Amino acid sequence: MAILALVTGGVMGCKKKSEEQAQPPQSVMSTSKAATSAAPPAPSATGLTGEQLFKQHCAVCHPNGGNTITPSKTLSAKAMADRSKITKPEDIVKIMRHPGPGMNKFDEGMISNDDAKKIGQYILATFP
Repeated sequence: MAILALVTGGVMGCKKKSEEQAQPPQSVMSTSKAATSAAPPAPSATGLTGEQLFKQHCAVCHPNGGNTITPSKTLSAKAMADRSKITKPEDIVKIMRHPGPGMNKFDEGMISNDDAKKIGQYILATFP
């Protein structure tokens, strides 16, 4: 499945996302909060986990936490904290909303705040 996502993403390219930003999400599920400490991460408003959202929106340009556009700017939590003082999910959401050169902007029409925060949580937990 990861190979399919990379192949599909590679064909679309990183900048293709800007064309998709004008389109609303294709499936929105109702939100229900049934959280337990042993349960897997709660899905977002779209019904997707942070990992699924990351794979859908970010993995093409950030495979395994790397960076295909600016290789020196990885998603490693330590590197982000040292480089840009990014230490919490909300910091990642700010970058998604107001990115630097080379990164597409992911506004609330493209990724809800809830989903963006799930992505931030996933990144910080997955790429030490």
